[in-house]
This record gives sequence, C-alpha cells and structure tokens, in this order.
Amino acid sequence: MKADKLYVNGYIFTVDKEQEWAEAVAVQGNKIIYVGDRAGADAFCDDKTEIRDLGTKMMLPGFIDGHCHPVMAAHVLSQIVFDIDWTLDECLMQIKRYVEEHPESSSYFGLGYAEWLFDEKGPRKELLDNICPDKPMFFLGSGGHEAWANSKCFEEAGITSDTPDPLPGLHYFSRDEEGNPAGHVVEGRSQAMIMTKIDFFDAESVVNIMAENSADYASMGVTGTADMGMYAYLEKQYYEALDAVRSSGRYLQRFVGCTCHVEDQNLVDLRIEALIKAREKYNDDRFRMNFLKIINDGTMESRSAAISEPYPEDGSVVKPLMNEEQAAKAGLKAAKAGLDVNMHAIGDVAAKSVIAMAKAIRQAGYDDCRITCSHSQYIAPEDIPLFGKYNIIANSTGVWMYGNPLMDKVLGHINNETFRMRSLIDSGAKMALGSDFPVDEYGREPLRSIQMCATRKMYGQPDAPVLEPADEVTTVREAIEGFTINNAYQMHMEDVIGSIEVGKYADFVILEENILDIPPERIYEVKVCETIMDGVTTYSA
Repeated sequence: MKADKLYVNGYIFTVDKEQEWAEAVAVQGNKIIYVGDRAGADAFCDDKTEIRDLGTKMMLPGFIDGHCHPVMAAHVLSQIVFDIDWTLDECLMQIKRYVEEHPESSSYFGLGYAEWLFDEKGPRKELLDNICPDKPMFFLGSGGHEAWANSKCFEEAGITSDTPDPLPGLHYFSRDEEGNPAGHVVEGRSQAMIMTKIDFFDAESVVNIMAENSADYASMGVTGTADMGMYAYLEKQYYEALDAVRSSGRYLQRFVGCTCHVEDQNLVDLRIEALIKAREKYNDDRFRMNFLKIINDGTMESRSAAISEPYPEDGSVVKPLMNEEQAAKAGLKAAKAGLDVNMHAIGDVAAKSVIAMAKAIRQAGYDDCRITCSHSQYIAPEDIPLFGKYNIIANSTGVWMYGNPLMDKVLGHINNETFRMRSLIDSGAKMALGSDFPVDEYGREPLRSIQMCATRKMYGQPDAPVLEPADEVTTVREAIEGFTINNAYQMHMEDVIGSIEVGKYADFVILEENILDIPPERIYEVKVCETIMDGVTTYSA
C-alpha cells in the first residue's frame, strides 16, 4: 500500500489521545494509511508519492461545525443581512436603502438585527410601515427566534386581533392595546403563520448561496457540518435545495442533518417517521440524516428562554415546549428508532428536560444514543454534574462567550452565570462546538470560537469585558477537541473522522502557525493555508 501524499514536518496535532503528535501522515486516496515518525513513513512511499513539507505550519483534523443550519442559511441570507452591532437607526437606514435599490421585489426579508435593541415588547411595525407600507417586510432577529414584521405582512398573512397565538407565552405575536399584532413575532410556529402564506425565497438563488457558503466554510478549515435543521413549514424547500447542491458536487463538507425541527410536541411521531424515510436516501459518510432536533425554548435576547426566574423587566415567566416527562417520552421514541437526539435548551428549565430525557434513555439501555444539549447557555449549578453522569454532549458556540453588559437589563444576575463550559467538562461531559450559522453574530470561523472559549472575551478587543465567571474558560486543546473529535462523536462518526488516525478519512486543515504555542488572544489572526476533505484540497490560500 503506497501513499499518494505524505505530509511531513510542521506540527501535526492528531487529537488522538494515544498519539497526540506525529512527524508524518500518509494518505492513499481518501484515507489515512500511516501516522507516526518520519522514518516509518518511508515504507509507504515510492517515486510517485507527493511529499508535502509542512515547514512550520500546523496540521489538525478538519474542523467540524457541530451546530449550524446551512440549508436554512441559504434561504435567510438571500436578501438583507444585518450587522449585529448596528444601532436601530442604522438598521432602518439599511432597510430603506435596500428597498430603494430593489423596487422590483414583491416582498422584503432579512436576518440579524440585534434583539436587545428593543424592550420586552419587541420591535414595532410602524417603524417598517414608514419605510414600505405596501409590500410585506419580515426580518428575523439575530437569534432567529423572533422576527419583525410590517402591517402589510400581517395583512397578507391574515393575522388579526382575532388570530390566536399558536402557543401563548412561547410562540406568540406581541399585541397593541387593541389586540392587533404590534410587529414582534416570537418563535417558529408564529413565524410559520406568515412564511407559509408569503413566499420570500428564490430557489436558484438559494442553491447558489448554499454552495458559496460551503466554499466559505472550506476557507475556514471546515470539512464537516452538523445541520441542525430547518423550519418545518419549509421542508419541501429544504430537500429541493439539499438535493440540488448534493447532485452538483458543490457542497464541500460532510453533511449530517435532521431535516426539520420539532416545534410542536404533537408532531414528534411524524418527524421521526420523516427522518427514518430520509435516512433511506441520505445514509453515507458524505450525506446522512440521524438527528431528531427539538426546539424546547427560545433565546434570552427575545425573552423566550425558559429560565427558573421571572425576567427582570416585566416579571414574565416562560415555560419550555416539553416538560421533563414529555421530553423523556420523545427521547425514548427517537432512541428506539435508532436516532440521536438534539434538544435546543437555552434556559435552565429547558435544560432540565434534556437531563430527564437523557436519564430515561440511559436507564432504558440505549447507551449509544448521542444526546446533545444545544447551546447549554444557562444550566442550574446542581444539574451540571448530571451531564457527565448521563453522557450528555454540551454543545455551545464560542463566539457567544463574551461580556455583554447590554444584556444585564434582560437577565439580571443570570447574564454573568452563563456558558459554564469549564464546569461541564470537569463533570465529564464532552463539549461540542458549533457556530449556529446563520445566527453566529460574530463569525462562524472555528478559530474565533476556539479563542473565545479560551478567553471568554471578544476577539480583537483587548479591553473588552470578560464573561463572568472568568474561571470558566477552557483550554485551547479542549476547544480544538470541541471542533473535531467531540463533534464527530455527536455526529456518530468518530470512527471515521475527528482525529488523524489510520483508517480514517483524510480530512485536514493546515494553519500557518501552531495555535497551541501562541497566546490565545492571537488565535483569530492565524490564517488557514489549506483545507483537505476526502483527500482532496477544497481550499488553498
């Protein structure tokens, strides 16, 4: 067995606990056939082997984005993309500019305004009516769990004072004094009541954007994506876009997904059936479906996360979609069907449902079911050890780990008790990192998240506030594991990707510097030199 390529020298960090560093890696086709010292590699080489001298560069397993929405992103990024740091006046100015530049559009859509720009009542429709009163306008907030609509949007969707909220207190429309929708649309089932009535997307543009986003991922060193789903009301568009980009060969990452979210506990059985059917078509190491994704609460920014204390601004209390008993039943159904389970849980009450689900699954003997708590933002201190006990994967996003005083008014003391990753890791939990793209806010680049996991402050801003508790930082090594082997484990693919080991796929990222040997504050500046997926270069600087 002779190698097509041999990578030598540099800093080859394998993320394999048995052999963390290597002098040489040999590749034949799309598989790794040797990892070890330079002398041992000679047996795998002949005169046709291409020798790649890494010099002083660093080679790692390819990064895996463990929580993203690449199909959804291609839809919601197709028009206006807000900057998270824009003021309200800047948002309105950019909306006005876009409308003036696109008079031919029959509707306007966008993503990304900072949800903390508004009070607990959320954005108001009148601000948009002043810009465009005669065409529907619908903009998702930075977390994707709330939206801002104008009067025409509600009119065309048939949302009036007589329209009941789909799930009062969690999926709802903010109302004015007369009971009419005021402009603030909270959570997916409310959004669905508008987006199933108004078509905001162009299919060809969506496929092109998905391919472009994939190429951008490759430039960031990403070779795998865990797709955490699409709104159920766009299921048809989801498959159309995925099939088109798959057949074109323009998707440059491995794709493991869940099709659509569960946002209605009465639809668990239907979603499981849909996943089993999808798995018949998507079940190889390039495209696979195996997650049941449950959206159990909202976000703190939109005041829809299920936390154990009333929100300071108005004393409101939010309950999760599924209580502990309901979550346990749903999780057991998924485990029995051979699926892995991923539950969105921002607040500590929602996280308790994840724990109850995991306990039921483990006690039933489904030890190999991968259970992920998406985001793991605020977990009650007494619940943290249970993540290790029940083998719950703690998913999170590094670029969210920064001090944000603007959230003090929304959360009070809770604002400085979030993302306890150090404690979760010490409890025995695996930390899996992702971007939540397209609601990543400060970039989906893994290197930025790795840095912010290890510093708990905004990259590129030396004087930025640290997210307390400051001692909840991770090591850089742990953050690398969070973007490689732990995400591979979450995707049920740790036997073939996630580390540089013989028999695994040749998925690598080559960096210009050894990020384990520089100050963590510099990691975001390190350039990606090359990305290899399945033995093929997908990006080269």
